[in-house]
Amino acid sequence: MKRIAQWVALWLAIISVLVFMTILSTLITFPVYAHMDDLPQIAVMSLGRLYQNYLQLMAYLNLPWVGTLHMNDFPTSVHGAIHFADVRHLFLFDIGVAVVTVPFAVRWLHQLRIARKRYLLVRPFMIGAVVPVVLTAILAVNFDQFFITFHEVLFRNSDWLFDPATDPIINVLPEGFFMLCFLTAFALFEAVMIWGIWRGRQDAKVA
Repeated sequence: MKRIAQWVALWLAIISVLVFMTILSTLITFPVYAHMDDLPQIAVMSLGRLYQNYLQLMAYLNLPWVGTLHMNDFPTSVHGAIHFADVRHLFLFDIGVAVVTVPFAVRWLHQLRIARKRYLLVRPFMIGAVVPVVLTAILAVNFDQFFITFHEVLFRNSDWLFDPATDPIINVLPEGFFMLCFLTAFALFEAVMIWGIWRGRQDAKVA
C-alpha cells in the first residue's frame, strides 16, 4: 500500500506541476503568439493592451484572492463567466494537488536517489513516454475533435462554446494558441519521462 501511495503521489505531482508550468508558460508564449498571429489587429488594440487583458484573465484563473473576473476591454457573458469560473476551479484544484503531492513525491525520489534505486522508474516512465507521442499524433490528425473531446471530458456543460458577439475574448484565444499549450505540456511531460529513464539507468549500472 505504501508503494502504491508513493506512485500515486509521484504521478499526481508530475502531472499537476507540469500543468501549472504550462499555464505559467503562456505568460511568455501568449504575447509571442499574439504578435505572430496578428491578434492585436483582430482585437483592434495594441499588443501591450491585449496582453494586459490576458494578464487580468490569468490572475482571475490562478490567484485565489482575485475573486472577480474583470478585463478592461472584453465584456463577459453569463455563460462565459460560468465557464471561466469552472476553469478557475480546475486551475486552483491543480495547484492544490501539487501543494499536497509534491513534498511526498520529492521525498520518495530523494530516498530512491540515496538508495540508488531510481531504476524502479525506468519501466513506468518508458510507458509514460509513449503517451505524449500518441496524443501528439492524435492532435496532429484532428485537433478539432481532440479539442472538443478534451472539453467534453473536463466540463459538465457547453458554456465553453463561446459566441464571439457576447464573449469577444475568444477572438484572441484561437485554437492555434491552445494547440501550442498542449504541445508545451506534452514536451514537458516527455522531458520528465526521459530524465527519469536516464537517471534510472544510471542507478541500474551501479546496482
